[in-house]
Amino acid sequence: MPKRVLCKFFAHGACLKGEHCEFSHDWKDPPNNICTFYQKGVCAYGDRCRYDHVKASREQSSASSSSTGHQSLVSDSVLPYATRGTLSMDATDIELSASRVPFFPPYKPAWNQEHEFEDFLEDITESNIVSPVEHSICSFAAAGNCPRGEKCPHMHGDLCPTCRKNCLHPFRPEEREEHMKTCEKMQKHLESLKSSQDIECSVCLERVLSKPTAAERKFGLLSECDHPFCISCIRNWRSSSPTTGLDINNTVRACPICRKVSYFVIPSVIWYSSKEEKQEIVDNYKAKLKSIDCKHFDFGNGNCPFGTSCFYKHAYRDGHLEELVLRHLGADDGHTVIATDIRLSDFLGNLRLR
Repeated sequence: MPKRVLCKFFAHGACLKGEHCEFSHDWKDPPNNICTFYQKGVCAYGDRCRYDHVKASREQSSASSSSTGHQSLVSDSVLPYATRGTLSMDATDIELSASRVPFFPPYKPAWNQEHEFEDFLEDITESNIVSPVEHSICSFAAAGNCPRGEKCPHMHGDLCPTCRKNCLHPFRPEEREEHMKTCEKMQKHLESLKSSQDIECSVCLERVLSKPTAAERKFGLLSECDHPFCISCIRNWRSSSPTTGLDINNTVRACPICRKVSYFVIPSVIWYSSKEEKQEIVDNYKAKLKSIDCKHFDFGNGNCPFGTSCFYKHAYRDGHLEELVLRHLGADDGHTVIATDIRLSDFLGNLRLR
């Protein structure tokens, strides 16, 4: 194939051969827009076809009519074979042997069949009318720039106010709204990530997002505190064992700076700028953990030590969730506490027989 023909896959941005492609990747070269179905006489789109309806040349017509020549050779070869087998065969036997050859209809070019397929094409074109909603937008315009401009045969989308690309479909309002929400959310995330570059950890005094490994480039958000920490420093702080006689809430679970007690740590790749943004990060983190099965609960075969405070999913093997029933008890100081699981073995273990 000559190099001057434009690659149709390159025109749609999907050529995988690159420099090794036998077709041209130059927009100045003309594309091959000849409809092969029209040359075979089976183009159902008629005048609405996007490709050019060009009559086949003599070389193409001779090549396409090779099947017809093959038919004549087969039918002619039957008679010599029959007469060579039995010299006394009459004309009736020869006609019967020739009738056993399958019948091939004569080939007719497309320009001779237009009047025969008028009714058929009308039915096909009426049933194949495509509404503007079903048309796809140009991938080059959606990516940023279409080299064909106004001469592009594909639809160009409307300009997105956030990403500044022509990727909004004019006739799909739901798709437009979904893209704009996703684009705004992504833009907000990028702005938060940019503002978090200079945040330093309060323990190691290093920039969190400038640490060497990807696992360390995360913030450890405390639920009741606004001091920034990297995830490795705050986890090392909370995993250390307290000195004998000290309260675990006042030592391990408390913030190293302000000493406020926080019962869980939220890993995050961005640092929040408001309480609403922090609450959104916490809610997304809890929702993600809620979709993961708890390894301690083990589909009802185990016992989770965190009880109602567990963020993971407590579900049985049949799919239904665990029903949480809280029991409130009155303490000696007048406050109400939530009772934990009480087992009979706890009392029998301390029982002494006399």
